[in-house]
Amino acid sequence: MRRVGFAIALGVFAFCVLAYFVDWLQFQVRKSQGSAFGSMLVVRTEVVREKGGKLEYFSDPPQPTPCVHALLPHEDRPACWWLARHIDEQQYMN
Repeated sequence: MRRVGFAIALGVFAFCVLAYFVDWLQFQVRKSQGSAFGSMLVVRTEVVREKGGKLEYFSDPPQPTPCVHALLPHEDRPACWWLARHIDEQQYMN
């Protein structure tokens, strides 16, 4: 039973390493072709809690945020598919 669990864990780990390597390789190919990077407009909002439990919202104008056309984040930039689903960013202040 222990060997089966170890084999499954090793298989999952190997799959993750292979998926990251393939994604990195595809990113490098796109980078050499000039189509690896993109940009999305992200709206940042600060949420401030006031006395009495009321919330006040302060929104900044939409800012272009760099992203990469890949499955996983690369070069400290999020994936564009993920950023497209998180275009409203809220930061809660005390």
